[in-house]
Amino acid sequence: MGAIRYIQNWQKFLTNYDNVRLLLAELNKMVYLRSYIEHQREEDRNKAMHHAAKWLIHSINRGTDRGSGTYYFNQGWTSAYPETTGYIVPTLLRYGTYSAEQMPWAEQAKSAALMAGEWLLSIQHEDGGWPGGYVHQNRDSVVFNSGQILRGTLALYQETNDERYRSASLRCIDWILNQLDEQGRFSSNDFMGEIRVYGTYVMAPVLDWLLYFPEKDEAWKEAARKHAYWVIGQQNELGWFSNCDNTKHKNDRPIIHTIAYTIDGLWHLGVHLEDETIKQAALLPARVLATEFLSRGMLNGRYNHKWMGSESFIPTGGAQLAIVWEHMHQHTGEAIWKAAFLKMNTLLVAIADRGARENADSLGAITGSFPMWGRYEPFALPNWATKYFLDTLVTAYERYS
Repeated sequence: MGAIRYIQNWQKFLTNYDNVRLLLAELNKMVYLRSYIEHQREEDRNKAMHHAAKWLIHSINRGTDRGSGTYYFNQGWTSAYPETTGYIVPTLLRYGTYSAEQMPWAEQAKSAALMAGEWLLSIQHEDGGWPGGYVHQNRDSVVFNSGQILRGTLALYQETNDERYRSASLRCIDWILNQLDEQGRFSSNDFMGEIRVYGTYVMAPVLDWLLYFPEKDEAWKEAARKHAYWVIGQQNELGWFSNCDNTKHKNDRPIIHTIAYTIDGLWHLGVHLEDETIKQAALLPARVLATEFLSRGMLNGRYNHKWMGSESFIPTGGAQLAIVWEHMHQHTGEAIWKAAFLKMNTLLVAIADRGARENADSLGAITGSFPMWGRYEPFALPNWATKYFLDTLVTAYERYS
């Protein structure tokens, strides 16, 4: 985001009295964040979990279609975002597996996920992919966005046994794999037309689908392995990834959101392929960030090739890292991963509590940056941030409550 647009966002934000109240509450939180964390209770985390689920449901039910949008304090709701709707679906279905006594919005969560699935089927392109960006932008198919929808169609197929989800997913996977070049890169039809390493987060759900396409085992795994080793070739000796940002002008210091995508995808590819080299390539940067987080109690939003940080914390990336840290703990038993997961979970709950009166458009969601005026999605409640936030909360509920 350019400096002029950023200043304009500030000006617009400050014209609304309710936003000024949120600003003052955010300043208070920054000063007393440690106290917020130290006095946090399990019931606070459970309340945050239910509020986050309710907000995601609202993000789907409020629009004219049944996809999830993003809320900006300055301009209201966007149109639906197919990519993020795709990976919000399994989050809602997971929440919806519990009884109403455990998860009060369980029935509504499941209903919203099923409606979102129908909507996703209705907007799949003829080539098998799904559109990039928000739906009103009417964009062509994009590899990364399509890969995230595979996460939703898999969860929906497992929930409903509806063959349409299996068929749609196979068409999508065929299209995705056709975008790989001889080096294992997604060199066509990906975000911004750039070649990026977070395609690992696309290949991982492709391999998840092998359970239902066993005849594709050899071909899909070979494609995944080739891509993973190309990504490893983009790492330096400290584990940092080149070509990892979702912009062109800041690619030398990617955001933790896309770093986390890359780590998570690599880790799961390593697990799928039983490949220690791939797993170690994920463990190295994950350990760097976990160690810094446990030491400082905070992460920056961006990191350069020496892991020197800049810009404000991005809760989306923090939640994503927490999820993969916990998965690493389950596989390795190392205490560092559990400690980092639990500490990040506590931090995110503190950040999500804005300490001011809110309505259904904002209550329960987490901001794009902390503080909310940070450079990544300023003054916004990205639906993908709350998706990963809810994932961390449900994981903590299942394993540590």
